[in-house]
Amino acid sequence: MPKDLIPKGYARTHHGQVHYRRLGTGSVTFLLIHWLPLSSRMYAPLMPLLAARGFDVLAVDLLGYGRSDPRPTDWSMAAWADNLEEVLTDLGCDTVVALGGHTGACVAAELAVRHHQRVERVILDGCPLPTPELRATFRSMRAAQRPAPQPDGSHEALIFKTVRTTYEHYLPGFTVTPANLERLWLAMIDYLETDFVSSAPISADYDLAVTLTKITQSLTLLSAETDTLFPTFKAARQLVPHAHAHLFAGDHPLHDAARAAEYCAAILG
Repeated sequence: MPKDLIPKGYARTHHGQVHYRRLGTGSVTFLLIHWLPLSSRMYAPLMPLLAARGFDVLAVDLLGYGRSDPRPTDWSMAAWADNLEEVLTDLGCDTVVALGGHTGACVAAELAVRHHQRVERVILDGCPLPTPELRATFRSMRAAQRPAPQPDGSHEALIFKTVRTTYEHYLPGFTVTPANLERLWLAMIDYLETDFVSSAPISADYDLAVTLTKITQSLTLLSAETDTLFPTFKAARQLVPHAHAHLFAGDHPLHDAARAAEYCAAILG
């Protein structure tokens, strides 16, 4: 299993400790907000490249994910944004370039609107604009329960199956191979850290379309041709026609460490 040698630490907030990875000593902080149910670990291949370009690179585990403390039951995108503002204060960060992916994009957008003085540029990598049907599905996950032993033994493979399904969602056509198996082991660690608590109901109650139109900072929209949120890329661009936009060919580069330089070039361009 590859070692993550990026320095780590904890920030103190009113709702618990927030785990982070931090690299670089630049005067501008690049804040990276992960996809769910993953963690800041997903940005490890990218962080050295941004640090080498002169940035202070800060990747956080949202409350309830990675090594951060569990989040309160009554929670929202706005609460995550406020919590991150506390993190920035605790770590002595003044202003940031905020990059968030998928649900993390919603948090980045909220941070930019609610704490405008903290964010000088916004990069949204995949904009969740769920259909009414999908919102209903998300809301139904409020009743999700912790797994229990099953007579057929299916609980023994539950975590592997869940993570594999997550990657099938992120990467259509994904199959498990010796080359990508290590990625699944790491994602299994991230999934277990959630303690089986789903944030899908939070997504069901959130309307990113409204927040998008309130962002006044420089804004960049990203997507990839096979990304599950590619169908919303056009809709997001129509909502904010002034935004910069970049579409990656094929699969999303964040799922392939070998394409970290391509991703870095796009977000800095």
